[in-house]
Parts: sequence; C-alpha cells; structure tokens
Amino acid sequence: MPMLETAAGRLNYFDSAPAADGVPTLLLLHSSGASHRQWRQLIAQTAQSWRILAPDLFGYGGTPLPQSDVQPASILQAEMDLLGALLDQVDGPVHVIGHSYGGAVALELALLHPARIAALAVYEPVMFALLRDSTEQEAWREIATVAQHTVDLVGIGDLREAAAAFLAYWIAPGAYQALPEAQQATLAAGMPKVAAEFGALLQRHDARPDFSALTMPVLLLCGSDTTCAARGVSAELRRLLPALEFYEVSGGRHMAPLQQPDLVNPLLLDFLERSVSSPVRERPRKAS
Repeated sequence: MPMLETAAGRLNYFDSAPAADGVPTLLLLHSSGASHRQWRQLIAQTAQSWRILAPDLFGYGGTPLPQSDVQPASILQAEMDLLGALLDQVDGPVHVIGHSYGGAVALELALLHPARIAALAVYEPVMFALLRDSTEQEAWREIATVAQHTVDLVGIGDLREAAAAFLAYWIAPGAYQALPEAQQATLAAGMPKVAAEFGALLQRHDARPDFSALTMPVLLLCGSDTTCAARGVSAELRRLLPALEFYEVSGGRHMAPLQQPDLVNPLLLDFLERSVSSPVRERPRKAS
C-alpha cells in the first residue's frame, strides 16, 4: 500500500489503480476504531469502474498519530491537512463516502474544499456540535454523557473499559468482550484518539457551520435502529444541507456500513451511478 509523507504526518492509504482518463475517483473515509479495510466489500463492488482511495485516518491502521499530542482542538484540522495532501495527488473532483467519524470528516472536507467534491454520501455522520443548541436536547445529553464517560476512562488509563463502553453504546453491550483478544487490544490502544475525536466533535467552535456552499449532490443515510444521538444529528443535517436526499435504512444500525453492508452498499452504488451519469439534478429524491 502507498504511503504519503505530508506536513501533517504520514498517511497510509489504499489506492486501487493509477488514474485513467474518464475514470472517476472515489474517496472512502472510515469510522472511529476502524481502518480503510471496513470498505473492502464496497471496494470490490466499485473497483472496476472507479479509482478508489481509502486512507487510514490518524491513529488507525497504518497511519500513526501526529507527532504532537492529540488535542481535541486540533485533531480535525490535522485530518483536513492529511486529506488535503491526498487530494493534491488527484486531478479533478472526487466523490466522497464517509461513515460515522469518517462522515463528519467528509463533511468538514467538503466545507473546506467544496469545489473538489463532486458528490458526497454520508452514513450517520457524527457532527455532534449541531445538537448543542438544537431542539434535539435528549440526543445532546445522551452523547455528551457517553463522550464524558469515555474521556474519563481514557484519562485514568482504563483503555479497555473505555473501549468496552464505546462499543456497548454504538453496537451492543458485550460487543467488546465478544471480540478476539487481538482486536480488543487494537481497539483499546486507539481509545485516546477516540476521546480526542469526541472532544473535537462536541466542542466545534462553530456549532452550525455554513453549509450553503455544499451544492453538490449529497446523500444522507441513517439507520432505523440506531442511537438517539445519530438520529438527532441526521435530523439537524436534513434541515441544513442544501442539495440533500435522505434515506432511512430499514433495520440499519450505526455500524451498518461495516456490519450490514448489504443494506447500505446498494444505496451507495445507486447514488454513485446517478452522480456520475447526471451530476446536476433538478430535484433531490427523498425517502423516509
């Protein structure tokens, strides 16, 4: 796999093939605690007609944490610097798919580089700061409590308990304990980064960014069986994103792109096909 040395740090990423004339580029951004490998099924389904770039975000897979301490105030900017360097390796606009933390990163990337993003699909992006001053106060209290518990456990060095609590919220109680020991150790080691992500996502200085520049096609997916916080963020984004189509994935949980890809990938593939064949749409399609 290629490695890119950037001013922000070293980036490990999957690249399906060198760019070819007429072949669009798809950028895949994974969730917290995962790596580019979470997209292996989607990569297999798209590699014949797309150039796929799937990076490991900071602290995951083969991408180490930045040299400096991971602070909530700087971690999203560090991710932007990392992905900006990757975008510089690509000619023309890219299509972007992101899940959970990767979905939040995808939206931040689109806000920073709107002219570089041809289309954007996000599954339950965790832009939690949107909840702070919204009517979704039950969702805000829920995720603020989960985040503080995670940060507290990381603060006292109990990384395994932090990982167990994190997976209990997003997947199910006992999910961490059911994993093989090697996966438990990997997840536990990544919890300081997860704690920093929580801080960045809840404390974003501008809780309501200006989404008006995101006029590219945008697909927002949310599972019917997800958490209150994820539903709350999706409700806010449905009001704020200008070129949006929304689908509720029946039976989908928060980790559906990883654990239930058969529910999610057909929707993503359909969106990608339409965004390439008809990038300017007269009216967004919506479903609930």
